[in-house]
Amino acid sequence: MQRRALAAAGGVGALVVGLVAAPLVWPASTLARWLSVGAAALLATGAVALLFEMARQTRANALALDQFARHLRGGDVAGALRAVRAESAKASSAWGALDGADSTPSTHDTVSTHASSLLNAGPPSRFDRGAREVEIALGERERRWQARMRLSADWHWETDSDLVITWVSQDLASLVKLGVQPSDLIGHRLDAVPGFKAPSLGWAPVLERVVQRKALRDVTLEVERRGRSPVWVALNGRAHFDDEGQFTGYEGVGRDVTEQRLAHERLADSERRHAMMAELAADWFWQTDEEHRLVELGPVALQIVSDRADQIIGRTRWDVFAEGTSPAEWAAHRADLDARRPFRGFEFAIRAAQRTLRWVSISGTPRFDSQGAFLGYHGVGRDITLKKRAERLLLTRNEQLERLVAERTAELEQTNRDLEAFARQLAHELRTPIGQVVGLSDLLKSSAWDHLAENEREWLRLSGQAARDMSHTVTALLELARSSSAALLLEPVDLSALAEAVIADLPWLERRAEPEWIVEPGLVAHCSAALARVVLMNLLGNAAKFTRDVDAPRIEFGRAGEQGDGAFFVQDNGAGFDADKAATLFQPFVRLHRNEQFLGTGLGLSIVRRIVERHGGTVSASGEPGRGARMVFRFGPPRAADVELPLDPTRDVAA
Repeated sequence: MQRRALAAAGGVGALVVGLVAAPLVWPASTLARWLSVGAAALLATGAVALLFEMARQTRANALALDQFARHLRGGDVAGALRAVRAESAKASSAWGALDGADSTPSTHDTVSTHASSLLNAGPPSRFDRGAREVEIALGERERRWQARMRLSADWHWETDSDLVITWVSQDLASLVKLGVQPSDLIGHRLDAVPGFKAPSLGWAPVLERVVQRKALRDVTLEVERRGRSPVWVALNGRAHFDDEGQFTGYEGVGRDVTEQRLAHERLADSERRHAMMAELAADWFWQTDEEHRLVELGPVALQIVSDRADQIIGRTRWDVFAEGTSPAEWAAHRADLDARRPFRGFEFAIRAAQRTLRWVSISGTPRFDSQGAFLGYHGVGRDITLKKRAERLLLTRNEQLERLVAERTAELEQTNRDLEAFARQLAHELRTPIGQVVGLSDLLKSSAWDHLAENEREWLRLSGQAARDMSHTVTALLELARSSSAALLLEPVDLSALAEAVIADLPWLERRAEPEWIVEPGLVAHCSAALARVVLMNLLGNAAKFTRDVDAPRIEFGRAGEQGDGAFFVQDNGAGFDADKAATLFQPFVRLHRNEQFLGTGLGLSIVRRIVERHGGTVSASGEPGRGARMVFRFGPPRAADVELPLDPTRDVAA
């Protein structure tokens, strides 16, 4: 600006001097001299006007600078930039304003235009350059500031000296910021904003810091929002003073800390729950150093050791509770610790002074620092005193029970031996007179049969038959007693071969036709071979007996159900029986047919049931009068040995 003014003044002065000196150098008429004087006067007038315009522009520049500073002090960067741009435009066009005064060309116009062109031909003024640089710098700063304001989650606020909010960020309603309108905050005291709940300690500590003009740090409070969920914000601010040091209010930022607050509350709840569980649980936490000395014990453990608590911290377990377990157990435990191995369920006893013996079980894992250096062990312990007492009581009861079982078993074995001896003695005592009756009947029949009347012969035959039936009954009773007391030698038995042997040994019966025997091969059961022979002898013998009046008798022995089920059946097409009376078949001395039709003692099926039940199995019967019967039995749950053939099938057959 100054260079342009000096150039303009120099140019005008040179032109005036030339016009005034021209008549003196080159003589001319009076008219020419007057023209020269007029031109000089005109140019002088233009120079004065130009200088006046320059003074006016300088004053305008000063006013523009005042406006610029005032906008900046108010925080209106955009207004400051507009003031700079407006004044720069005025400065650049001030010199061209004289060129448009008159559109008619004249000598004076030509001179004026020449002077204007000389003035405008220079470089821009310092004000122009400074304004441009300020505009660029402030514009870039404003752009960065606005970008930061938009992208940041923080929002800014200001108050006056009475703590009334006077300004907040215009994007306060953004979802990443507070989410309320600026008008909801402006005009309200910071401690009286609608929706702002008081901090946890109240507003008093905050207002005390305001009175002391101290900075506000993380004033956390809950903000309720209309139609939306509440949020938590943290306010930070500092006191603001003017150029004279007078307090003008606070300025600061706010940030949404809802996620941090919720995370803190969840962590606090979790800690409370864990603290409650630790307090109520029977377990406790323990920790040792690198020398395996106890450095921390839970409250439950301290209650257990009670008066010895001060003797435990700083010492190893095997030093304090050496008598708690055997030296071998302590040695094995120390070997695990020296090898840095985790351990579980190590049990030892604790005997506190004037207290009963307590048992504890501990588990632990080694701990290391970030560099891998061993720091010691930590783990949990549990009071297992009740468990140990229960185990001791259970062992005592088991010993008592075993003793009682042994005594009762001995008594039962002695009773069975006595019963078997009694049965043998009874059978012997009964067989002798019965044999004598049978012998005398046969002797009388052979010697006096021809001399006896018909009725006397019938009496003799009936007495002999009764004696023989009594002998069979005694034999069956003896067999029933033996079936309950005979030892069970369980082994794989080939029932198919055993059935073939039993069929071959069945007594001869007078019958209408020989039966068709169908025996499924490969039937194996895990049972006693001797008792299995008795079962098959009774079932196959009954089938043969009840089919003697059938024209085409058929008897089958096979597997009932699927492979591995362990069930077998004996089925015939003989006389059969009423299915409603099937449950009574296995009771002693129960018969469903007349003795004149089918002879028997009524004890065969009772013997079968007694033997099968001793093997842990079951037996059942089904039938229909005139269409046969079906007996199904199993010797208990199937085992792996049930599907294997015995090593020597002939031994089972001969048993």
